[in-house]
Amino acid sequence: MLSSSNEQTSLWPLLLATLVVQSAFGTILPLLPLFVKARGLPLSWLGIMAALYALVAFVGQLFFGRLSDIWGRKRFMLLGTALSTLGTLFFLIHTAPIYFLGFRALQGLGVAAFLPAANALVADRVPSHRRGRAFALLSSFYMAGFAVGPMIGGLASAVGGLSLPFEVGVVLGVIAIIAVLFGIRESSPMPRSVQKEAKPHPIPWNTLGRWLVLNFGWMGLGGMYDATWSIYMDQLGASHIVIGLSWTLFALPYLLFNFLAGRLADKAAWRSRLIYGGALLNGIIVLLYVASDSPSVSIALSVLEAVSMSLITPSLNADVMSHSQTATRGQIQGLFQSAGTLGSFFMALASGYLLPYGPKWALLAGACVLFLSVGTSWVWGNGATMSS
Repeated sequence: MLSSSNEQTSLWPLLLATLVVQSAFGTILPLLPLFVKARGLPLSWLGIMAALYALVAFVGQLFFGRLSDIWGRKRFMLLGTALSTLGTLFFLIHTAPIYFLGFRALQGLGVAAFLPAANALVADRVPSHRRGRAFALLSSFYMAGFAVGPMIGGLASAVGGLSLPFEVGVVLGVIAIIAVLFGIRESSPMPRSVQKEAKPHPIPWNTLGRWLVLNFGWMGLGGMYDATWSIYMDQLGASHIVIGLSWTLFALPYLLFNFLAGRLADKAAWRSRLIYGGALLNGIIVLLYVASDSPSVSIALSVLEAVSMSLITPSLNADVMSHSQTATRGQIQGLFQSAGTLGSFFMALASGYLLPYGPKWALLAGACVLFLSVGTSWVWGNGATMSS
């Protein structure tokens, strides 16, 4: 995948740690709405819980990304893994449903610490002309965990009920902490003398802004799915195992097509086409979910959606990092991730209000927001090109 053996060696610990981290998170993700609903959380609160998770992650990413430029990446990856694991553990406590909101917020803080540092670490270690493939490799391991985790969670729930996936998630979280602690080599933090003398680097809003807008709508789908997908599949008649399997079957084609998309993303001229084309296809598929009345059809559509998303991820990350300098990679990754998380916040909150009327209304709202963000991004990008 990467041509340099040194690059491969330096990235493998990060890739394996990401795999375990996402497996731990994915174990509980498909069944979380059903778990908290069974524990007494009102249906309308599912959106609030997902929105709070996104809001905490949004605020955290703004700070943690920049701090990783100063203090190094590893400590924030370790902090994020530990906080996510604690959040999963707390769900096993028998307590009032309102506390579930806080436990989910703790997991959001963990994601805020982990993601910007992990993505910036790739840019630290891979030259710009090979970052498309590097980010594709990172997202492939991320999605591999996304494939394995829900499958484990679905099987665990079939064997031991809705609590067992959380117990398995805690065990995987502890393994992830160990993997980060002993597997990741710390990047060199910025020396204190440089911190005091360094001038602030301006953010290239003219070129970066369009991707922040697009990421808002695209990642907004994640917040919508977080609150909606399991309820949607449940209403279509899918069993718990099928619900978990649907997340796995989404992840597998993503893995397959991601490698090709990463190679295409190394060609700078292709990136905009891949991003906009993939986002438009993504929105069309969400509309097709609204028309579906069969779990099998919806799962088949999710396979196609995975292909569309695989086109976007490596190109979007590679192009965002092409607008950063060494001292601002974490900061720009924090801004980029927070824009997507803000979209997740709004869509999760909106989905919570729409769920009592039916999950398909939430799906329709997600598609509309995505199309609006794609159009705004396109206009912004053309305006920046003309002004330059």
